[in-house]
Amino acid sequence: MPSFGFGNGFRLQSRARAARPLVARRRSVLEAAVAAGLPVRGATDHSPAGRSAQPGTTQSQGSVFTMRFPQVKTLAIAIGAITSFAAVTAFGVAPLATPALPPTETTLESIALAPELMESEAGFIQQEKIRRGETLGSLLARIGADDPAFAAFVRRDPVARRLLELRAGRTVSAVVAEDRSVERLSYRLAGDDPDSLGRRLVIVREGDGFGAFEEAVPIERSVETRSAEIRRSLVEALDVADIPDNVVTVMADVFGTDVDLQKDVRRGDRLRVVYETLREAGSLEPPIVGKILAVQFRGGQRKLEAVWFERPDGSGSYYTFDGRNLSRPFLASPLEFTRVSSGFTENRLHPVLRDWRAHKGVDMPAPIGTNVRAVANGTIDFVGQQRGYGNVVVVKHDGRHMTLYAHLHRFADGLQPGGAVRQGEVIGSVGQTGWATGPHLHFEFHIDGQHVDPMAVVAQEPVRALQGEERARFGALAGQYRARFGLLDTQLAARFE
Repeated sequence: MPSFGFGNGFRLQSRARAARPLVARRRSVLEAAVAAGLPVRGATDHSPAGRSAQPGTTQSQGSVFTMRFPQVKTLAIAIGAITSFAAVTAFGVAPLATPALPPTETTLESIALAPELMESEAGFIQQEKIRRGETLGSLLARIGADDPAFAAFVRRDPVARRLLELRAGRTVSAVVAEDRSVERLSYRLAGDDPDSLGRRLVIVREGDGFGAFEEAVPIERSVETRSAEIRRSLVEALDVADIPDNVVTVMADVFGTDVDLQKDVRRGDRLRVVYETLREAGSLEPPIVGKILAVQFRGGQRKLEAVWFERPDGSGSYYTFDGRNLSRPFLASPLEFTRVSSGFTENRLHPVLRDWRAHKGVDMPAPIGTNVRAVANGTIDFVGQQRGYGNVVVVKHDGRHMTLYAHLHRFADGLQPGGAVRQGEVIGSVGQTGWATGPHLHFEFHIDGQHVDPMAVVAQEPVRALQGEERARFGALAGQYRARFGLLDTQLAARFE
């Protein structure tokens, strides 16, 4: 406090006058505490116990409080606290006796823990993505486990052995105990195919051993809408807009005879797409792209549109917004959007034999491992090797049509003569077997035993049209996608205003 030059006497007198209200408040508070029935001892208590107490101290018996007032500042704080407490008590005269404490009540309530918390009591939960070239040993080390018994069980048990697949990018979740033993481990079995989602392998500790089983996993589905404008290339536009690559596959299949996605795409062309994404519940892996639900391509004066419509029996097709069926008996290409290096021709210089021979098909360059699909429903007629063709698959589609796929790197699992295949089903992958000078697919189409131009066959009339109730349901669905695309156009226009 400033002295203003009046000397120590004035400051002492000022402090004394300032302390008087505090002392008076202390006295009234203590009296209020006594009236409330609180056992208070101190300066106002003349009992032997009170005289034995430390000066300036208010002590308590049992669980009653103890207060000290060594200086005025502390006194003010304590008095404020007691004042707040005394304000909610009844004032009156009461003897200085310890009041009876309320009866003690003990309540026990069982709270169910979530399974994840119960598991974590046994150790810690660890999730890791499998790396390229991962081994079981390196995976266990990365999740902090050192469990030879677990590793031996995985290699021995026919169900648990599926963990040894260790596909890069998939997630492993494990509960590892403090002694680094594995208590539980789960591994997603599905690949990138939406139809294979929803299954995982689980290995759990059971007493002194382990058990392994497969279980179903709920699938979370969402719908995404994307828009892209072509600047340099279609592929670049897809990357910028984060549009999945299989959108182009669908476009090539349904618009294959209307637009060449390599030659006919120009700067300023626009793409709109609606597609579904699928993810296993609780998974940390990125979602898998499911069905392409609707796509719109605008280039120059052309506007191509396709909507996926599924019938009650589970079958479905792509249609234009006005209901025209875009599905065709044969796919435009057995590969996923690839350029054709050698168009159909009657004569061609063979790259190995160096002489002119009839080239009754098309060569489609693609990286080794690219999926090869059956262009239509049919039956496997041949699987094996044929001289210059290398690994070959032949599919009969009916009594007249047959397709051949050559130079394959491998065949699809379980592919056998006599087996049925669906349109779009993977039957193998691109390779460089036989007399191939580079990785590509050699594709042939036969009608009544004669080689024909595959691209001419694709241009055949589409299959069944919508009728009656189906057409009404389709109209409502198409209206929803029109609204989505219209909203995208509105948002795009607003950005440039």
